[in-house]
Amino acid sequence: MAPIPRRSAARLRLLLALTVLGVPSTTQAQPASPADAEATALVQRYLTRYFAMYPSRATQAGNHEYDQQLEQFTVGQRASWTDLNAEVLRTTARMLGITGQGSPGTAGRPSVNGSAAPAAGPLSADARLDLAVLRTQAEREWFDYSVRRRPERDPLFWSQSVGQAVVFLLVRDDRPLTERVAAVRARVQRIPALLDEGMRALRTAPESLIVADFARGAARQAAAGATFYRDGIPRIAEPLGTDVVAATAREGAQAAQALERFAAFLDSLATGARGTPRLGADYAEVFRVETGVQEPVDSVLARAERDLVAVRAEAATYARRNWATIGSAAPLPADDRGTVAAAFARVEAVRDTSVAEYLAYWRSLPDSLEAFVTATAITALPLPRTLTVEIAPAFLAGQSVGGVYPAGPYAPTAPTILYVPVPAAGATREARDVFFRDFNRPFTKMIAAHELMPGHYAQLKHSARHARAVRSVFADGVFTEGWGTFCERILLDAGWGGPLEMLAHYKKAMENIARTVVDIRVHTRDMSREAMVRFVRDEALQGEQLANNMWTRTLTTAPQITTYYLGDRQIRDLYEEVRARDGAAFSLPAFMDAMVAEGSVPVPALRQRLLSR
Repeated sequence: MAPIPRRSAARLRLLLALTVLGVPSTTQAQPASPADAEATALVQRYLTRYFAMYPSRATQAGNHEYDQQLEQFTVGQRASWTDLNAEVLRTTARMLGITGQGSPGTAGRPSVNGSAAPAAGPLSADARLDLAVLRTQAEREWFDYSVRRRPERDPLFWSQSVGQAVVFLLVRDDRPLTERVAAVRARVQRIPALLDEGMRALRTAPESLIVADFARGAARQAAAGATFYRDGIPRIAEPLGTDVVAATAREGAQAAQALERFAAFLDSLATGARGTPRLGADYAEVFRVETGVQEPVDSVLARAERDLVAVRAEAATYARRNWATIGSAAPLPADDRGTVAAAFARVEAVRDTSVAEYLAYWRSLPDSLEAFVTATAITALPLPRTLTVEIAPAFLAGQSVGGVYPAGPYAPTAPTILYVPVPAAGATREARDVFFRDFNRPFTKMIAAHELMPGHYAQLKHSARHARAVRSVFADGVFTEGWGTFCERILLDAGWGGPLEMLAHYKKAMENIARTVVDIRVHTRDMSREAMVRFVRDEALQGEQLANNMWTRTLTTAPQITTYYLGDRQIRDLYEEVRARDGAAFSLPAFMDAMVAEGSVPVPALRQRLLSR
C-alpha cells in the first residue's frame, strides 16, 4: 500500500470536535420531501415491528422499551411477520423503481410488479440508502421464514434465541441493577412458553428436513443453558437481597427444567432426522441473500482459490525478506509452504503462559492503539473512548458471549465491551498451551486493530452515533467484517507492529480465504470433513483445531464465514479505485473517514458515493 498522507491539523481538529459533539460528518439533512417522509415512516414502522418480534435485539440496540418481553414466534406471529416483510419488499421496490420478480427460480418470492403509484416525488440519496438497507433486511427475514422455514426446520433457531435472551441485559452495567434484574426475571419467566412453541413448530417438519447434527447441537446448547439459568441467574441478584435471589432462583429453575425438556425432545428428534446440512442447489440463493454479492458462486470460489495461492506466495516472500530480523537462526525451507509454516511457527512461539498475563496485554492495547491512530492521523476516532476489555463473568459460563458488544443507536454513549477468549475452565495443560499458541502476542496485537481501533469498536461507535438508526440496527455483515480485516493491514503498513505481526496477519488472511473456499466447496461440491481438514491444514497452513471449528461453522452459519474475505476484497478494491482516481491527491484519512461516515452499509453503496465525488 502507498504511504499514508498526513491529514492537515485543522481538518483533524474539526473532525475530532464533530465526533466529540456527536455531530454526523455527513451534510445536514434537508427538509424532508413527501417521498422522504414516506420512506422515513416506512423505516420507523418496520423498526417498531422488528423490535416487537425480537425484543432481545431491541435491548442489543439500546432500545429498552421491550426489555421485559421475549421472543415467542407463535404461528400467528410468524405468518404476520412473513406478510409484513413481503409487503416491505413490494413497497421498497415501488419506491426505488425496482421492477421484475427478484432472483429467478425462487418460488413464492413476492412480486414487485403491480399498479401501485411510484414514490411521491424524488428520493434523497440518504432516503434511498435507508430503503436499500431496509429492503436487504426484509428480504433476509422473508427468505428465512418463507423459503428456508427455519423455525420449523432448524432446531438451532430456537436454542440460539434462548441463548441470547438475557445476555445484553447482563453484560451492560449502564442501567440500575434493579431494572436489569427485573427485566431478566420477566424474560426468564417466558422461556418455557418459547420452548413449547419451538417443539410445536419442529414437530410439523418431516424428518427428511431435520438435520440430526443441528438437533444434537441445539440439545447441547439447551443443556448448557439449563446450567446457566439454574446456577448463574440467581448470582446476578445477590446484591438485591435474599428475597430477590430466592425468586430469581425459582424462575431460573423453571427455565432450566424447560430447557432440559427441550434438550431431551431434540435428542429424540435427532434419532429419526434424515436432513442434510449441505445447502446444495440452494446455496447460491442463500449466499446472495445473506451477503448481497451478485457474483456467481463458482466465480467467487475460483477467485478465492487464486487469492489463497497468491497470499501464500506473498507471505513466503515476506518471511524470506525478514527472516534475519525475526530472531531464528534456523534456515528456511526452499518451498513456499515450508517457509510459511516455519514463519507461522515462529509467530506462535511468542506467547503468554497465563490468563492474567494475556489479559493484561490485551488491556494495554487500547491506549497504545488510540495513541498510534491519533499520531499517524489515519482516521478520526470516536471520542470520548467508551471501551472496556474483559473476560466473561463466571456466571455466564455456558453462554456464547465472546467478541465485541457495541453500543447501539438508541444508547450510543453506552460502553463497548470486548470479551476476550480465554481457555475453558478446567482445561488441561495441553489445551491451555494450544490456546496460547493460537492466541499469541503478535496475533493479539495485530487483531486488536480489527476488533478495536479503527476496526469494530470505532466503526460501530460511529454507526451508533449516526442519525439514521436503521443503518446501525441492520449493520451490513460483509462491510463490518471486511472493514475490520482491512484495518489490520492499514495499521500494519503504517508501523503498528513489526514482521511477526505482519506474518500473523498473513496467517489470518489465509484463514479468511480458506473459510470462503471451504464454505462453497462443502455446500456445493460435497467436500468431506477429512478433505476439508487436509485443505485447511496443508493449503491454508492452519491448525487442526481451527480446521475442525471451521467445519462446524460452515455447516451451521453458512455463508457468514465468507464475509471476512468478501468484505476485505470489496473494500480493498474500492480503495485501489479511489487511489487510482485521485492520484497524488489521494488522502487515506479522507478515505477512511468516508468509509465510516454513512453507517454500517453495504460496500457497493459506499462505492457509488465515493466514486461519484
